Amino acid sequence: MKYREVQETLRTIGIVMSKKDGRIRVNHFGGTPETARFAGCPKEALRLGLSMAQPEQLPPEWCAERRKILDKTSGNGSAVAIS
Repeated sequence: MKYREVQETLRTIGIVMSKKDGRIRVNHFGGTPETARFAGCPKEALRLGLSMAQPEQLPPEWCAERRKILDKTSGNGSAVAIS
């Protein structure tokens, strides 16, 4: 896959990708510098981005926020599915 194809693929699952000084930076939308990872090529960036999108790889505070949202909506008959 080409750089742009990988970038668009990852964007659909909440992962952003950028390139600077020959390094590819992969991070969550709204991620911090601490959650960023780096890859050397688009293939590696795709693999890295896909693994970062797995629930166990999400920052703990994001998972806590998702739980708060689910708790607020679960009692009123209009539960929101958030994965």
